[in-house]
Amino acid sequence: MGTLDVTRRGPILEIGLANPGKANALDGAMLALLDEQIARVQADAGIRVVVLRGTPGGTFSAGADIREWGPMSPEQFGRDWIARGNAIFRRFEQLRCPTIATIEGLCFGGGFELALCADLRIGSDAARLRFPELGIGAIPGWEGGTRLARIAGRGRALEAVLSGREIDAATAHHWGVLNTVLPAAGFEAGLGELADRLAAMSPLAATLAKQAIVGEHESESFHAQAGREIKASADSAIGISAFFDKRPARF
Repeated sequence: MGTLDVTRRGPILEIGLANPGKANALDGAMLALLDEQIARVQADAGIRVVVLRGTPGGTFSAGADIREWGPMSPEQFGRDWIARGNAIFRRFEQLRCPTIATIEGLCFGGGFELALCADLRIGSDAARLRFPELGIGAIPGWEGGTRLARIAGRGRALEAVLSGREIDAATAHHWGVLNTVLPAAGFEAGLGELADRLAAMSPLAATLAKQAIVGEHESESFHAQAGREIKASADSAIGISAFFDKRPARF
């Protein structure tokens, strides 16, 4: 049974996938724990950034644990594995604060699908991404193909899913799947710098800006309401004052 290694550094919450001996394969226990952490973040305004990672310097996740879902009946599989997983993944995708997935090695199947739910993905030179599902008579059921199409385009998503090709770090960066690629030697420093930069932004503005991009809404009315909300906030006053004083804003 897998678990999550969770640590807090000020406003930054790090969630580590941990399923030793199974290349961090995702199982039902890990999904339940992830859902608990999502609820924690939503309830704690002091958390401004979430970092999702696998084994530091190694595997992110080999995918969904076939030993768990393989024996399921079709009805149970659709209900308890696919539908439940998608509900949790959508809640993670729509978290109020910025999220980062770090990919330093193998990131396959369901692990790739989870990483695609993050707002940003940073990889090391050793990152390897792949959807192997069709080769075992399955599909990326946690909406990974759909998300990849939104990020990289329909043609590239179809190529990745239908061929099962492995995508290296340079290709993933070219496709826009990885926002940046860092050398292994400087990975932790680069990750820390990015997380700190995101945590320094206005938390309310980050929430509203993310909802504008990720959420499902009528764009014009949402932006007008969001603009009113942020302009009436203390964050707006802090930011405007800092601008005229020529100093960094501290939210």
